[in-house]
Amino acid sequence: MNENLTVELTQHQRELVLEGLRYIRSSRRYEFREPSEPRNERRETDLRTIAELMGQLDPSGGVPARAPA
Repeated sequence: MNENLTVELTQHQRELVLEGLRYIRSSRRYEFREPSEPRNERRETDLRTIAELMGQLDPSGGVPARAPA
């Protein structure tokens, strides 16, 4: 599943995609989970993937591209 897709976006479209990614990142980061549950690898992988996508869309670093554990 390592296929690349090239998409040309206008500045406005790019901002909308980044806004959506920020929303999804917040949703994943702050979703309810029991404190006693073990670490959720899928959640952490999703957060890393979202951070990578955001970094690709905004390489200047205007958007934090970190995925907290």
